Amino acid sequence: MANGFILLEVLVAMSLVASSWVGLSNTYQGMILRLSQLQEKRAELRKEMDRHELDILTAAQLNHSNQISRKLADESIGMSRRSRPISSLGRTTHKK
Repeated sequence: MANGFILLEVLVAMSLVASSWVGLSNTYQGMILRLSQLQEKRAELRKEMDRHELDILTAAQLNHSNQISRKLADESIGMSRRSRPISSLGRTTHKK
């Protein structure tokens, strides 16, 4: 017998290497596709979270400005509530 590989062994080895190369490249391409899709979803989620946070901030600012305008409307001629006389309407409270 001759020392070396026969043609059939070389062809089998080459087909194994080629098929594993094709399989790995398909897997790699699939992973890259999924990664890019996930990155797009993450970017959309971040945008949505930013919009939501801005909506909350805007609502809080509107609520705060409404509270300030209510305070100003409650105060007559610059007199705060604390310095206004409290009308008891004839009722007295006794603590025992």
